[in-house]
Amino acid sequence: MKVHRVFWLVLLSGLLGLGCDHGFEPPDVPLTGTIRAEIAYVGEWPPESDVHELRLVAMRFVPRDTADFLQLNRMAISERLQYGILFDHVVIPEVETGAFLYSGVAQQFESDLLSWRPLGLFTDADGIFFVSSDDTTDISLTVDFDNLPPFPPPEL
Repeated sequence: MKVHRVFWLVLLSGLLGLGCDHGFEPPDVPLTGTIRAEIAYVGEWPPESDVHELRLVAMRFVPRDTADFLQLNRMAISERLQYGILFDHVVIPEVETGAFLYSGVAQQFESDLLSWRPLGLFTDADGIFFVSSDDTTDISLTVDFDNLPPFPPPEL
């Protein structure tokens, strides 16, 4: 009986030891950079009542449906953008480094949490850009209200 108890104690200690990778050290602080965007707006804006929110959104993935918008930890999202202007500068600081595959200006067109659509996308370099540590990544894009991008995007 005592051997049985020792076996379980050793097994439990081993499993707990596997869960500890760095003891009491704090987790590594992720490396960050900044996204700076220039946005040009062309054409007639939709009615202000149809624009609940407007933001620059940079995604580390290509969304396939609106449920993908719940992956907030895989996105960099700006503060609210201004309505009815011709040109805007946007900065998203403290962005975790890495690649962004689908980025642009998004409009929330109803109060429903998943009622978002792209208005204009970053298309240079096949739509992909990288944020490097302690660096600023500049992108530019145009929102053409007469030629909105399809959503979901076509399969590559």
